[in-house]
Amino acid sequence: MFAGTMLIGALVAAPITEVKARDWPHVLLEDLAAADAAMRGSHPGAVDHLNPGFGSQLHGALALARSRAGKVDSFAGYWWAMKGYAASFNDGHVSLNALAGAPELPTRWPGFLTGFDGDAQVVMTVEGGPGHPPLGARMLSCDGMDAKTLAARRVGDFSGRWNLQASRIHGGGEVLLEQGNPFVQALQACVFAVDGRETSYALQWAPLDTVQLKKRLADTRRSFRPANGWHTMPGGGYWITTSSFNADPTEPNFNELTRLIEQLAAEAEGLQRSPLVVLDVRGNSGGASQWSLALARLIWGRTAVDALPDSSWVEWRTSEANIAQLRSFLLKLETAPDASPELLRMLQTVTSGMAQARADGVALWREPSQPTAEAAPAGGQRAPAHTGRVVIVADAACGSACLDALDLWKRLGAIQVGVETSADSLYMDVRPERLPGGMTRISVPMKVFRGRARGSNEPHAPDHRYAGDMRDTKALEAWLIAL
Repeated sequence: MFAGTMLIGALVAAPITEVKARDWPHVLLEDLAAADAAMRGSHPGAVDHLNPGFGSQLHGALALARSRAGKVDSFAGYWWAMKGYAASFNDGHVSLNALAGAPELPTRWPGFLTGFDGDAQVVMTVEGGPGHPPLGARMLSCDGMDAKTLAARRVGDFSGRWNLQASRIHGGGEVLLEQGNPFVQALQACVFAVDGRETSYALQWAPLDTVQLKKRLADTRRSFRPANGWHTMPGGGYWITTSSFNADPTEPNFNELTRLIEQLAAEAEGLQRSPLVVLDVRGNSGGASQWSLALARLIWGRTAVDALPDSSWVEWRTSEANIAQLRSFLLKLETAPDASPELLRMLQTVTSGMAQARADGVALWREPSQPTAEAAPAGGQRAPAHTGRVVIVADAACGSACLDALDLWKRLGAIQVGVETSADSLYMDVRPERLPGGMTRISVPMKVFRGRARGSNEPHAPDHRYAGDMRDTKALEAWLIAL
C-alpha cells in the first residue's frame, strides 16, 4: 500500500514579485472549474455509495469559493479563495500547492508569533525590543474576538481539519500573520495574560522575508525533519529515524531508505534481541508503506508480521487521469535498480485492473488482496521475534503512510510517545492536477480505504506525551530512556 505524498513531491512557491496584471476573478473562476472537474472526474468520493453527502460537499466548496470572487484583485486573494476551497473538504489529501514561479505572498508580522500549547495560544517566538509580549504569554483575544475563534477564522477556515490538535500545532503560528487575505480582518491590538495580569499590545506590523518566516514558523511548531539513519543507544538499543516514506526512485529519500533497510538487515539478529528499539518518525508526512512494513519484518520477524489478520481493502477510481498517473510512477519504478518487487507487482496489478474496469464501465475497482508470505497459524497469531520495548517517536507532522506505519507497529506491540499525530480521511493516494492559471495545482485522491480499524480523520494519541521541544533530539532521547 502507498499513500499521500508518494506520488507528488514538495511544491514551493518561488519568492518573486507579482509583475503583470491579470483578471484575477476570471483566473479564480477558471481554476475553480478545473479543480471541480478533476474532483468529480477522479475523486472516489464522487461515486462512493457509502458517502452520499460527498456531492453536497463538492457543491458547497465550489459555491463558497465562487462567492469570494468579487473580493479577489491579486494573487493573494486568488490564493486564499483557492485555499478555502481545498479546506472545505476537511481532508489533508486535498491540498493546494503553489508551482515554482508563482508570486510570493506579501507577509507581515507584529514582531512575535503565537503557537498552540495544548488548547492555549502562547508566544513562542519574538523579536527583541519593546512593545512585544514576552515568550510564554497567553493570548486571550484580538480586537474583541476570543483567541479560539480568532484562530479558527483566520487559519482553520483556510487549512481545514481545525478540530485536530496536529492541525492547530501546524497552523497556529499563522494566526498573527498578515498575508494579503481579503477574507479576514486586519488586526489592531491583542490582549495577553502576562504575570497574572491582562495586558493589551498594539500590533506594530513589519515585513517578514521568506527565510525568517520559515524559521519563525518552525519555532511555533517545534518540529523538524531529522536525517534518515540509525545509531545504537546505551544498553544495546537502536534508534532508527525515517523522516519520510517517499518512494519515488528519483528522489534522494528512496536511496537513503534503501540503504537504511540494507544496513539494518545485517543487524536483524541484534534488532530482535535488543531491549529497546526507537522508531523516530518526526517530520514524516507520508509516502509508501513498503518502508514501515520492511522495518516491522526486521524487528518483529517476517512470520509474525505477515501472519497479522487484515480485513481491509481498497477501491480505486478508474479515471483516465488516475490510470495515467499510476502508469507513470510504475515506469519510474521499473527503471530503478532497488525498487521493491512487492510494490512493482502491486502497481502492475492495479494499473491493469483499473484499465480493464474502466473498459467495462466500472467506476470503482476493488484491488485484490495480496497474499502474505506466511499463512496465519491455526492456533492464532505467531509470537513476534522481538520481545523488548519498541517505542515510536511521532509528532504532529505524522500523516498518511506514517499513520499506516503506526497502525501496524502498534498492533505488534509498540508504544507511542511525543504528541498527537495528524490524521487522514479514507480517501488517499493523490495525484497532482495542474490548474489552468499556471500558478497552482491541487491534489486529488485516487482511492478509498475500506474496513480500516482507524476511523476517518482519527489521529494516534501518544501513550506518553512529551512536553518539551520535539526538535531537541538529545533531550528527547534522555527523557525516553528514563521512561
